[in-house]
Amino acid sequence: MDRLDRVEKILEKVAESQAEADRQRAKDRAEAKRRKEEWERQRAEDKAKAEAEAKRRQEEWEQQRHANWEKRDAELSKKIANVSEQVGGHANMIGEITEAMTVSDNIINLVNKFEGIDVSYFSFNITRKYPTENSKGQKILKEHEVDGIADGEKVVVVIEAKATLTREYVKDFIKKLAIFKLAHPNYRHRDLYGAVTFVRAKSTALALAEKHGLFIFKASPPDVELVNDKGFKPIKVD
Repeated sequence: MDRLDRVEKILEKVAESQAEADRQRAKDRAEAKRRKEEWERQRAEDKAKAEAEAKRRQEEWEQQRHANWEKRDAELSKKIANVSEQVGGHANMIGEITEAMTVSDNIINLVNKFEGIDVSYFSFNITRKYPTENSKGQKILKEHEVDGIADGEKVVVVIEAKATLTREYVKDFIKKLAIFKLAHPNYRHRDLYGAVTFVRAKSTALALAEKHGLFIFKASPPDVELVNDKGFKPIKVD
């Protein structure tokens, strides 16, 4: 093979290599385009799903809030009817009515102003039974009742409502908070905070609640206002 033939062979190989490189670049561009289109399609699907889920949760929350208000109104109507029928015990019954009225959806707006807290709907008078032992070491089921729960995806705020808040009530509520997740295991993975709401309160009760990082709400049914000290930071219950 003379020199000219060798040069022609070399040029042919160069041409083949260039053509192969061009084909590979075209293939790479096509693959990149396919991946981009797939990514954009997936992003559009994810966005649509997120919007649909947000809409569903909003509708569910609205339905739950409406149901809670209807339930509370029915309970209050029943208690008021019982008051009018009873000969004695009027003072105690009126106290119960006042307690039922002191929790309000306004609490949701107030607690959501604090960093890390995001709740969306309210439930009233929640009772659960949890396993424990009596003084004899026997296993029993005991009731755990809370007046209200402000519920969120990652946070729950448990509310104790009293017509007159005393230091003893605050102590009892702190104990109740300590076993809340045991009695309500569906909240075990959420951050837990406590709140007390009242019409009247002893100064010693307010001081104890503040010390333990509880939200403190003064109620003038159906409105409430946060009365914690300036600079208050809620303390998460472990």
